[in-house]
Amino acid sequence: MQFVSVNSEEEKRRWDELVSSSSASVFSESAYLDATAENWVVLYTGNFKSGMACPYVVKGGVKILVTPFFNRFMEWIGDPVPEEQILKALKSEFQVADLQVGKGFSLDQRIYQNLVPGKLKLNQQAKRSLNKSAEFAVKKEENIPLMLNLLRNELLNRIHGINEQTLPILEKLVTAYKDKRLEQYNLYRNDEWLGGVWTLESDSTVLYLKGTTTEEAKKSGGMYKLMLTAIEDAGSKGKVFDFGGSNVESVRRFNLNFGAEDVVYSQLSWNNAPLWWRMLKTIRDKWIKK
Repeated sequence: MQFVSVNSEEEKRRWDELVSSSSASVFSESAYLDATAENWVVLYTGNFKSGMACPYVVKGGVKILVTPFFNRFMEWIGDPVPEEQILKALKSEFQVADLQVGKGFSLDQRIYQNLVPGKLKLNQQAKRSLNKSAEFAVKKEENIPLMLNLLRNELLNRIHGINEQTLPILEKLVTAYKDKRLEQYNLYRNDEWLGGVWTLESDSTVLYLKGTTTEEAKKSGGMYKLMLTAIEDAGSKGKVFDFGGSNVESVRRFNLNFGAEDVVYSQLSWNNAPLWWRMLKTIRDKWIKK
């Protein structure tokens, strides 16, 4: 097995061809990783017929395998390889890991939610919220600056993963896909814009990226109206709707209100960094918690 840098367009094309031919998730696409990861390489088998993207950061001279913001997991793509063999290769390259993984690994630790076509089933909570949302209309039109401004005003530092450091990453991501497969659903009351959601379409899946509404619209079922419209659009194309998932119980319950089901994935963690590095990290973590 070998690690290959993905700096050239030729290398990105080779990787994306493998991603596409294997029906892998959008999280593995080079455009998605370029937008979200500080650095990334690919771990390939010797024949380049299978592999996995490996996002990482370097801190104190130590390479750390990480899950970038707005990226749920990495997955093994192509011909199967024993998990032990993959882990051995990863540990030889990265002294520290905190990476969420999907296909190709033992899945038993974390969850996300999706909804397959034909399985939409609104519970009473969803029906009540949608009844309250009758005054709203949903329109599809792109306005990235407007959405980013609302996310900053409504969610900044209140929702995990939304802060001044991550919003530029989200902007880079939606800009990378705005002319290909990005959809923005907008909520209106008469001519007043009240919020929206972004989805990203792939061959078999529509992924919910991020979205919000004003607090008033949220209380009146605005997010339910937006999500139902996006779900119905995905279903009409025969595509799975991926809620982006959550291990946060309140978000999970919202997703399940549409009939979504839990899907499991896993987490790889180890720390084989030098003792001095581990001690500094422990001190830093304690300082941050204060």
